[in-house]
Amino acid sequence: MIPELLPENPVAAVALASLTPGLEPRYALLIGLGLGLGLPETLALSAAGVLVLALLLYTAIGTVDGLMEALCRRRGSRANPGCLYLALRSSAARRAGGYVERYGWAGLILFIAIPLPATGMYSGALAAALLGIRDPRLLASLLAGGYLSLAITALVGGGVSIVSTW
Repeated sequence: MIPELLPENPVAAVALASLTPGLEPRYALLIGLGLGLGLPETLALSAAGVLVLALLLYTAIGTVDGLMEALCRRRGSRANPGCLYLALRSSAARRAGGYVERYGWAGLILFIAIPLPATGMYSGALAAALLGIRDPRLLASLLAGGYLSLAITALVGGGVSIVSTW
């Protein structure tokens, strides 16, 4: 039911994509352009998505982290969601660790901003949880990295959108 509604409501599609792991606001921008929204509208929706997602991740990561650690300890199977979460968190921390080690917390911004698979706001929040970055620098990193990633994607996606209209 939902997939049929999204092409009819591109605003809802962009809003949902902005909060979806793997898509996040940077790819929600491309979805909005692909569904026919203009660049300014799509950029505004995606920018709002960065703000909402950053606040959500910043406030929830500690609680989610604790719950998943407890779940993994309680049930030891490999398919346990808590253990899978901890494996994802460790993987994200390994990928982001080099950036953070080399550039400090600005490295986390860089890790979040690079528009490549397995980077982004969710991976950045997971990595920060394991690296012990839970203070306001995490929120600043999520916001700065999210907006920088959005700017990079807007330049590329907006340029493709403009060229394709000729």
